[in-house]
Amino acid sequence: MTDDVGVVEIFLLMLFSALFSFGGGSGQIPLIQGRWVETGKLPPELFSFSLAITYLAPGPRAGFLAGVGYYLAGLPGAGAAMLGILVPTVLGAGAVNAALGRMQRILRRLKPSSGFVIAGLIAAAAWGTARPLDLLPVEMLAVAAVAVAVAWRDVEPLKLVLAALSLGLLWSLVAG
Repeated sequence: MTDDVGVVEIFLLMLFSALFSFGGGSGQIPLIQGRWVETGKLPPELFSFSLAITYLAPGPRAGFLAGVGYYLAGLPGAGAAMLGILVPTVLGAGAVNAALGRMQRILRRLKPSSGFVIAGLIAAAAWGTARPLDLLPVEMLAVAAVAVAVAWRDVEPLKLVLAALSLGLLWSLVAG
C-alpha cells in the first residue's frame, strides 16, 4: 500500500478509463501502467500478479482492477476501483435500455427484414468456410436441403449434428 494514491484518484482513473476505453479490463492496462506502475507508485510485480490472478480465475477480466486498488489503498482502494468500473457500466446499460424502449416502433418495422439480413450473413460466413473444402455439387445440394429443412422444421441442433455425422459416414463409405 502506498500513501501517495488516494481512493478518489483510484475511483476517478477507473471511472474515466471505463468511459473512454474499450476491451473490458484490458483497456485500463496502459492507463494504470502509465499512471502508477511507471511512476513507481505500484510495483510491477504486484501489477503483474493481480493480472495473472484475474486471467486464471473465471469471469470478467476487469477483476484485476480490484487488486490494483487494493495494492494502492487497501480495501477502500479495491472498492473505489470496482465502483469506478461499475458506475459507467450501470449507467450505460440504463441508457441503452431507455433508448431501446423509445425505439420499439422503429425496431418492429425493421424486424421482418432482419431475418433475411441475418440469413444472408450466415450464408456468406458458411460459404467462406465451405469454399476451401471443394464440395461436389451433390454435397452442396445436400447442404442446401439441410438448411431449408432446418429453417422449415426448426430441427434441434443435436439431432442435426447426429444426422450430419451419419450421412457423412454413409457418404464416405459409398463414395470412398
